[in-house]
Order: sequence, then C-alpha cells, then structure tokens
Amino acid sequence: MQQNDNIRLFDDLLRSLDSHGILQDFIIIGSWALRIYREMFHHDPQVPVVSTRDVDILIQNPPQISNPVDIPELLAKHNLEITHSVLGEYEKFVGPEFEVEFLYVEEGRGEPTGKNIPDLNIIAQPLRYMHYLQEHNITVLYKGMRVRVPEPAMYVLLKYFLTIKRKKGDPKIRKDISTALALEQYLLEHGYKNVFIVSFNFMTPKQRRILLDILRKNDSALPSILSEMS
Repeated sequence: MQQNDNIRLFDDLLRSLDSHGILQDFIIIGSWALRIYREMFHHDPQVPVVSTRDVDILIQNPPQISNPVDIPELLAKHNLEITHSVLGEYEKFVGPEFEVEFLYVEEGRGEPTGKNIPDLNIIAQPLRYMHYLQEHNITVLYKGMRVRVPEPAMYVLLKYFLTIKRKKGDPKIRKDISTALALEQYLLEHGYKNVFIVSFNFMTPKQRRILLDILRKNDSALPSILSEMS
C-alpha cells in the first residue's frame, strides 16, 4: 500500500472519531503527530514526517469520554480487526497495512494489565511517561478537524528520552534521534526556546540528568539552553 493510502486511512479514522464526537477525547501521539505538526506549520517541508503504519492514540487518566462508542465496531468499518497481546492484557486493531493502538496514562509503575475503558469497549495499554503528553498537549486544526497532539517541544524531549526504553542497537533509536533533532531545530528557529525550558523543567531532576546526557551524546543544541535553567 502506498503512503498516500495510509494518509487517507488515517484521515478517515479521524473523521469517524470526529463524527461520533470523541476525537478530542484523545491525543494523537507517535509518528502521526508529525503529519499534524506539518499542517500546523503551514506544510513547511522542514518539519519532519515519518512514514509508519502504526497510529498511537492516547487516552487520558482518568478517561473523559464524551459519548459511548463501540470502538471495535467502528474500526471494523475501516477493515481493522481486533487482536490481543500474548497474555490478553491489551488490544490492537490491525489491517493489512495499518494498525491502531489505544494507550493509557499509566497510573502506577509497572502496571501488569491493560486498562478497561467500558465506554469504548476496549482495553488500552498503560505506558509510563505518558503523563507528560497529557499535561502538555495542544488542540490544532487538521483538515477541518480539531485534533489534540502533544505540545511540540515536549514531544521532542520525550522522543529523545524514550530511547532509553529501546534495546541497545535497535535501529529505531537512530530514527527517533534523527526525527527529534530535525523537529528540535525547526522549533528553535521558530521561537520555541522558552517552551523547551518550561517542558524540560516539568520533568524530575533524575529525568533531566538522563535527558541532558542523551542530548549531549547526539549533538543537540538544547543542553546549552536547558542546563543553565535546570
């Protein structure tokens, strides 16, 4: 399937959620947020876009669902079938070239099971550090729809930080770093210095130290800005 087809599927998915009045109950995270940023910044080609089949949708904690919607039934209309993790603790919705996963802001460290969301008839996967995206998100206009995405500076910082969760040598680390560097540069050139500082200082001291180390190792321009303010 061509990337344009995946964009069409993504847009159709957002329109379906919007038509049911629940699109703004979610935060679009992961690589698809970049495509929304590209439109937000007037299609500037300097804003990186990463091709991926995975759509990650964050549900805030506690869930605030405007209208009960049977998500499995809705996604089935987009040829996305429900699948379960090996232990059955959470779900994905998978098609031939496209998949959707609902994530949840983890309530406690290392929650062993998924989070049941009765109003959506799904089990979402709890993940650590997602509270940063819950606390730092914005609503933007994307193709006529109001969509929530992470605040771009926090998106960049967390993209760097979460490389610690990947196994050493994982090729996705370099891809994540490259994306973060490109978006970081664009944002700094467009007046986001203070937003980076605010986002950085929202993190714990230990996390800031880890993040600064990652930034320095990857030739980021941020350490000289952030270390003075931490």
